Amino acid sequence: MKFNGRTFSAPLFNGLTYGALSTALLLLISAFSDQGTSEHDRQLAVIALIVIGIVFGRYSLLWRWHVGRSGSIGTGVMMSWAMCATGFVFLGFITRQTGEFERGVILLWLALTPILFICAHHVIRYLFFRYFPSSMKSRTAVIVFVSADSQRLAHVLSDLEVPKFSLLGYFEDRSSERVGHTENDEPVLGGTDEVVDYVNAHRVNVVFIVLPLDGADRAAEIVRQLGNTTASIYFMPASPLFRTDHLQFAEVGGVPVFSFSETPFFGADGVLKRLMDILLSCGVLITLAPLFLVIALLIWLTSGRPVMFAQQRYGLDGQRIVVHKFRTMHVDESDDTVAQATRDDARVTPIGRLLRRTSIDELPQFWNVLRGDMSVVGPRPHAIEHNEAYRGLIERYMLRHKVRPGLTGLAQINGLRGEVRMLECMQRRVEFDLRYIRTWSPGLDVYIILRTVALIFRDRAAY
Repeated sequence: MKFNGRTFSAPLFNGLTYGALSTALLLLISAFSDQGTSEHDRQLAVIALIVIGIVFGRYSLLWRWHVGRSGSIGTGVMMSWAMCATGFVFLGFITRQTGEFERGVILLWLALTPILFICAHHVIRYLFFRYFPSSMKSRTAVIVFVSADSQRLAHVLSDLEVPKFSLLGYFEDRSSERVGHTENDEPVLGGTDEVVDYVNAHRVNVVFIVLPLDGADRAAEIVRQLGNTTASIYFMPASPLFRTDHLQFAEVGGVPVFSFSETPFFGADGVLKRLMDILLSCGVLITLAPLFLVIALLIWLTSGRPVMFAQQRYGLDGQRIVVHKFRTMHVDESDDTVAQATRDDARVTPIGRLLRRTSIDELPQFWNVLRGDMSVVGPRPHAIEHNEAYRGLIERYMLRHKVRPGLTGLAQINGLRGEVRMLECMQRRVEFDLRYIRTWSPGLDVYIILRTVALIFRDRAAY
């Protein structure tokens, strides 16, 4: 059971449903068009199925959407479709395939797909709760021991929609004044020696035991006693170590452990991540090779050599790498003294200002991606001097280097790029970087790439 209502099969079901609906709509619209369904339509359908299946796996079809509310699933679906639609159009332009499609078919498909998603959500949600109500039935629960952590758990349980919990109350031996229990909290149902009888008498589905780590022996005894019931049992350690969102549950050789810092790119996930990087970097380098030549010529004609510069950064596991960019300043940017570019910086050349504004100066880093020094998506690499300064000021700063640095990242699409004026700004960047590492999925990478493309021409933080 996962408290966020997702299971291992849910993302697959969600992604396949969204992808199948969208591709079916595309093929249906094209079938009724004047030209009929072409080979290009079928190719786009396959690409859409894969991309949408990956991106939309995170969006549940069973939860309430609340379209328009910030942070809601419905709003996320609409924004993700807008990003996917932008990506499909952009892909058509860079591959010069837009003329192969019937414009009316594509426009109708892009406009009707989000409406289809909304309708499908209501239908699937209705059918699920209509014909499988028992699978979403509220589960009764009790919490053993009262504390700030158990009260926080109670609030979490009350806010969950899938799965649903009906919290009956607490079991506690100490006085209400001592443990901070108030009249507004769920009632104390008895002492800990009454848990088993109550659970059996009321057929309680789930028991949560909340104790500090030094109370593990006491928790083990209660678990042993609850073996005489059919309730599901969960133990929540009440410790500052477990109040962080960096914590993850894992297994090492079948032994359950808690992980506080780990890379997500082991085994098949690492192979998939690297394969995505190779395919995308090869495609970009081949497709944009003529643009690279034009930019190099413009830089050479307007400000002389060098056309590009190389600068050292920290890469995977803190190893030094050499990052390449188009030169955008009059000065030698490979100088050991690192001064961040500021708005209206006099060092920036006229052509350099355009390159920086559109992030085109970063495109040579696709070569770093192909070499394996960087990834398309990941924490942005900082200058070594900045790394050495911030690692002593920001907790867990160096954990950004558990993965390859990226051309773009979760922090960048959330407005955190460009000049760092305050320590708080860098702290927020690090928070987003660590969140990316903690929650990585192929769909998240696709989402970040599409958001980055959409932000290229309207990001005010780029200068």
